[in-house]
Amino acid sequence: MVSAYNNFKLAIYCTASCLDSSFDKLAQELDFFAKHLYVSKVYIENHRGDVSLSKERLLELKQFLNERGIEAAGGITPTLGSSYRPGYERLFGGICYTDAASRAAFQAAVETAASVFDEIIFDDFFFTNCGCDDCLEAKGERTWEQFRLELMTEVSANLIKKPAKSVNPNVKLVIKYPNWNEAYQASGYNTETQPAIFEGVYTGTETRDPAISQQHIPRYASYSLLRWMDQLSPDGGNGGAWFDSLDCTYIDYYLEQANLSVYGKARELTLFCYSLLKDSVYVPALGFQLEKLDKAAGQLGRPLGVHVYEPHHAKGEDHLYDYLGMLGIPMELSPHFPSDGKPLLLTANAARDEGIIERMKSYLKDGGHIIMTSGFLERMHGKGAEQFTTLHPTGKKLAIQQFAIDTASCTFDTFTLSAEPLYYPIFDYSTNGTWQSIVALKGHNNIPILMYDNYGRGKIHTLIIPDDYADLWKLPSEVVTKIRSVMTGKLLPYQLEGPAHVGLFAYDNGSLVIESFASQPQKWCFRLPEGMSLQAPNGGRPLKSAGQDEDGSSRYEIKLAPSTMQLLRVTDSEQA
Repeated sequence: MVSAYNNFKLAIYCTASCLDSSFDKLAQELDFFAKHLYVSKVYIENHRGDVSLSKERLLELKQFLNERGIEAAGGITPTLGSSYRPGYERLFGGICYTDAASRAAFQAAVETAASVFDEIIFDDFFFTNCGCDDCLEAKGERTWEQFRLELMTEVSANLIKKPAKSVNPNVKLVIKYPNWNEAYQASGYNTETQPAIFEGVYTGTETRDPAISQQHIPRYASYSLLRWMDQLSPDGGNGGAWFDSLDCTYIDYYLEQANLSVYGKARELTLFCYSLLKDSVYVPALGFQLEKLDKAAGQLGRPLGVHVYEPHHAKGEDHLYDYLGMLGIPMELSPHFPSDGKPLLLTANAARDEGIIERMKSYLKDGGHIIMTSGFLERMHGKGAEQFTTLHPTGKKLAIQQFAIDTASCTFDTFTLSAEPLYYPIFDYSTNGTWQSIVALKGHNNIPILMYDNYGRGKIHTLIIPDDYADLWKLPSEVVTKIRSVMTGKLLPYQLEGPAHVGLFAYDNGSLVIESFASQPQKWCFRLPEGMSLQAPNGGRPLKSAGQDEDGSSRYEIKLAPSTMQLLRVTDSEQA
């Protein structure tokens, strides 16, 4: 079978118990997939928990797939059953890597896989949460984070790379990082050391339904984490995106994971897993969607977005950039501090970098634009942040509902209301030392929401974040538009106006995708400067303008139903 997708490959992951049927039965099941999808690769797992497949069975399965024109690769889920380390509970069957018997069992699984496959991917249970007596002793005075980061680096080298390469020098080892990136360091996922040990990384883009999922990860994370991983391995080491149908309340949520993975430029999509999908309504729907996505992917350039500096092992304002991304602000995450002066978002996570203040000074002196959040300011107050702004936390909070947006004068002339009260922390500042862009009103008082200061040739904005990050999506449309314009004004030649619950994915060739996260039909407006127009892709005709403003800019209205998208292109009017 040859893949019909031109811009990405499609793979299916099979757990160790997925392929225990007869080959006649497996052939029927694969025919179901082939009817709807162009599958070019299958990952065959040889170990998970108490289940391990023999080398002989793996070879039979590999030959069976190869005869059908499907590439076969290996997979391992690093978990062990309760017979290992009895008396100690471990979440999800995570392995105790201080136990000799557990280490030997895991290494044996690695060696078996390497003896059959030239590529092995390690599912996202490659962590440790064990707190047994041996782990406590080995940890010593180190924090759990330090101990587990160092331990899993050692395991990667000594229980995976060395034995696998001794069995098969040509084997490619791939670590699949899970979607819960804010918590990597707590269980030993080490993005700082492991990419140099493995030949490739893979990205979990499962967001599912955040409202009912234990992980409650914003849907935009299916895009943002993929972009961070691409920056982690800029040489093409990020192999692709992995998602599943678990906790997807609606089929739209499942398909959305595919959408955002493709927008993020995934080179391969892996579906988890075979047994969940082999007789599922998700498969026909995905097949229909992937054909559309393949056509769209061929028209997308290199992603553009507000820089988001996410150092290794960072934690603070968990997934805040994803909540902001769903305001229609394209985000480009990276573990590396940028140098090009374009808009840069610093959340509390960036405080992990002990040299962050000096980096900010250089960035601003060179004319850069920084947006720091209230969480970052709180963490760095008294540690250098006061050099950039007079804003400082008070420890007080206020429920607010009315907002005012600045003009060029000293008074406000745009006032708007949220549908319900939102709880915000209160920050004090020096009048005329720091200036306001957005404030919230309560009686005869107002509190800062978006403020700015000048530093060198640069500008630094401070965005105050509500207690509940999801309340950002409840902000009035005018407030969302103002925040969006401040963050993207020096990045994009156009502006998106309108409410939250929208994804904007921008690219350097002028193409863009707008997708609705809203639960009801919504309207947005693109505002383009004079001389530019908005058109359908593939040389399609320009969209009809909804009107022109006094400065010559044109407005284009876009209406989207829930979970729908539209691919567009911004071009010079003369080229349209």
